[in-house]
Amino acid sequence: MKMLLQQHQKGFAVSFSALLVLLAMSWQCCCAHNQYIVGDSAGWVIPPYPTYYTNWSHNHFFRLGDFLEFNFDPKFYNLMEVTQYEYEHCTSMEPLKVFNTTPAIIQLNQRGSIFFVCSISNYCCLGQKLAVAVHQRNQTKPPSPSPSRISPPSQAPAPPPNGTAIGHSPPSPLPPSPSDSNGSDGNNPSSNKPNNAVALLVGGTSLSVHLLMPLLLLGFWLF
Repeated sequence: MKMLLQQHQKGFAVSFSALLVLLAMSWQCCCAHNQYIVGDSAGWVIPPYPTYYTNWSHNHFFRLGDFLEFNFDPKFYNLMEVTQYEYEHCTSMEPLKVFNTTPAIIQLNQRGSIFFVCSISNYCCLGQKLAVAVHQRNQTKPPSPSPSRISPPSQAPAPPPNGTAIGHSPPSPLPPSPSDSNGSDGNNPSSNKPNNAVALLVGGTSLSVHLLMPLLLLGFWLF
């Protein structure tokens, strides 16, 4: 009986130890802090295009306790934490914090949005500014939205031949004009002109023969 009790106690101790190890591992996973290098290999500089740092921020999920690392040359750049208004208008009249040394490592201890700019010249207007959204520690990154499928545009029906409009019957032929009908049945006066000319010519020839016959007879009688 005593040996059985000891075995149960040993089994309970092993189980309890394993549970402690699992709790420690889960706590370590939940409480591990990430450190992000702003701009990756480019660092904190004038970006190649204005939305460079905006795109970089959207590609990361920041939680409370994480760190941001700004690498820059203090001879040419600086770093200021500002309000949202100054971030949007690229001003730094009342900065919340100023960082002149590099690398500037900033821990994200406040949930919400944090804004950074470079106040030198017009670098902020050129895109050297960063907005970071900080989430709860236990909050997970939402899945990226799947790209929406765009249906191809419907093809317009091909135009009918001879330029006929769609949905309209071809125009009916117009009735023939009176001039066309006269010309078609042979009653057109212009079509009779050659016949009249022939008739006059024939009539003129016959008239000439009747006048010449007496003259020829008279000539024979005189001679």
